Amino acid sequence: MTKSFHTGLIVQGTGDWIGGMEYIRNLGLAILAASGGKVRVTIFTGCALSEEWEKAYRAIGELVRLPLRRSLPERMLGLGNLFFARELQRREIDFFYPLSYENRFNIGIAFPLGAAFAPHRWAGWIPDFQHKHLPAFFTEAELAARERGTVQLARLAETVVFSSETAAADFRHFWPDAKAQASVLRFATSPAADWFQGDPAAVQNRYHLPDRFFVVSNQFWQHKNHRTLFLALGLLAARGVRPQVVCTGSPADYRAADFYSSLLDLLRTGGCEAQVTLLGVIPRGDQIQLMRRSLAIVQPSLFEGWSTVVEDARLLGKRVLASDIAVHREQHPPGCRFFASESTESLADALGDWWATLAPGPDPAAEARASGDAGQAITAFGRQFLRIAGAPGFSETP
Repeated sequence: MTKSFHTGLIVQGTGDWIGGMEYIRNLGLAILAASGGKVRVTIFTGCALSEEWEKAYRAIGELVRLPLRRSLPERMLGLGNLFFARELQRREIDFFYPLSYENRFNIGIAFPLGAAFAPHRWAGWIPDFQHKHLPAFFTEAELAARERGTVQLARLAETVVFSSETAAADFRHFWPDAKAQASVLRFATSPAADWFQGDPAAVQNRYHLPDRFFVVSNQFWQHKNHRTLFLALGLLAARGVRPQVVCTGSPADYRAADFYSSLLDLLRTGGCEAQVTLLGVIPRGDQIQLMRRSLAIVQPSLFEGWSTVVEDARLLGKRVLASDIAVHREQHPPGCRFFASESTESLADALGDWWATLAPGPDPAAEARASGDAGQAITAFGRQFLRIAGAPGFSETP
């Protein structure tokens, strides 16, 4: 009997970066969809997962928890690398993905990889080059670490994967002599089975929300640009227009401990506290139902590799009010309206227009249209990954 192709996926992020965890979930489901379940998927993590995430990953394939090896002597001896390589060998992994510049935090391995990895093909992944474009949001140590990691990927990887043409172009620009080939793998959101059977109004009521609201689903990191949003609300309030906004996402920014409290101060001084509901991290199913119920989704980010929020909106048939950064224009979901990313006035005008004209969801017709397109996007996502992985039956070119 022919052995099935076996892919190992490494969980990205922990509770502080939900987008990375969603990326791996969506990729695993896309692989199963594209291969008709014929490709085996094993998911590796070095971090503790919530019950919700454990369940999500186990629905895709085997979930393997590896101990992180972070002590200096162990790192110097490469024991984390050897431990992970042994697990790959034992499970007969044909291709594993992704290696990034932060492997030691999520799986306990570090460059150089060493000979133990030689039997296994792999690809690197760089979500974006935010540190090149917005260096003020990083410490000197973080900037140096990202540079070192990217140099290693450019030198050692056969392929480095990017989620957008925008990021791939940055790689070619900043590292024109890289050995690694840049490959674009645009991801798509895979819905859970019950997303479209949920009751958005019931979830709205459970969180004591008004009938009409916009949703912003980003962690409160500086580059997510809540500041421009909250200033826009203050500008609208001065005009007598008071949209309601619901924010989901973690309030912690590890780079700026006081950032969240400064945003709260901004709401208070602008007289907009009553207009903004801050829910923090909520279950993924609840987040989806609130998106369905909303007037529209606002994505004000200053930088993205490929926005999960925008892909969620595409899947749900929701309109998006997005900052006009290059990657958002590349994604360009149906019905999207762009505003100048750091212009309070541009965002205020757009919010005011949509507050006056849009109705709460869900919109069954829009969801039906979007659902039909989503299946094709998910399969295309999985097929492109399997081409990159060299899985039998998938050509190297579309």
